[in-house]
Amino acid sequence: MEEFTRVEVGRINTPIEYLENLSKYFNKGDIFIKRDDLTGLAMGGNKTRKLDYIIKYALDHNYTTLLTYGAAQTNHGRLSIAGANKFGLKSILVVEGKKPPLLEGNLALDVMMDGEVIFIDNEGYSEEEYLKHKQEVVDNIIYERIQQNEKVLEIPMGGSNALGAYGYMQCIKEIVMDTKWDDINLDYLVCAYGSMGTYAGLVLGAKYYKTDFVVVGIPVFPEPFPAEDCVKLANELAQELDIDIEVTLDDLLILGGMSNNKYAGPAYGETNQEIRDAMYLMAQKESIILDPAYTGKMFYGFTSLIKENYFSNSNVLLLHTGGYPGLFVDKHIKNITKDLGHKVKQF
Repeated sequence: MEEFTRVEVGRINTPIEYLENLSKYFNKGDIFIKRDDLTGLAMGGNKTRKLDYIIKYALDHNYTTLLTYGAAQTNHGRLSIAGANKFGLKSILVVEGKKPPLLEGNLALDVMMDGEVIFIDNEGYSEEEYLKHKQEVVDNIIYERIQQNEKVLEIPMGGSNALGAYGYMQCIKEIVMDTKWDDINLDYLVCAYGSMGTYAGLVLGAKYYKTDFVVVGIPVFPEPFPAEDCVKLANELAQELDIDIEVTLDDLLILGGMSNNKYAGPAYGETNQEIRDAMYLMAQKESIILDPAYTGKMFYGFTSLIKENYFSNSNVLLLHTGGYPGLFVDKHIKNITKDLGHKVKQF
């Protein structure tokens, strides 16, 4: 295998913890969690594994600026800005919509780290018109930087390219080694399925390292990215690594439906009562905080499935991909206050 090289953006070799209280609560097998929320840089998260390889590529090819995309509360954007700072690069985050009156959650951290955040208003455009408009704005931004002798590397949303997915292919190797050392025989690895890079890398890694466990994806978008696109990304990575493996649709296990996914809530970054209840359950049983965009939905899907006996008598590893700065925005704080405000007493 032609391996990619990396820099250390954050910490890898994150711990696997046994969730004893949750395992007893469900009483249907043993539940573990891979703590990729503890990768260290700027409050951590899974994107650091991807950026290890993306930033190494940028440095090797003399890029001076990282430009990436995301929603206002993008975790990838936060960590791209943080990683750029660590290695002396500049950063630009392009966000769809209008600039909010209050900088909350990830946005507050973005500007604290001196990231350049550019909102591109989408009001009044059709989807096709907006994509054209956004590309024109980005092209102008890049042209301006070129005139300033900068070299800009565009990174897709979520760091979901072959370089980024490789970070999670290698995470499988780490999981295999750690579970062997701790004598844990996994049946399932469960993760959030968003912009596909993490899941694609895990699926290819599971196939390459011949794991005995199945990788399960829980979508965070009501209309998830097509499974065919995930297969394409995994196979692009396999080709770049010159390994004789082909990922097919049969290798994917994405649960909840590829249309109107029942675990994804009303919209990206939005919750419902069931998702919040799952987040509260993890917090109250294990003192581990989940986020409303990714891990909360992943865990809601898991709890729903285990109640339906899907994971009965199995050893399951949940992947905690971080993201909790996004919890600290007005809409989510209001929901927590509505749901749990009765627990706060005044005398």
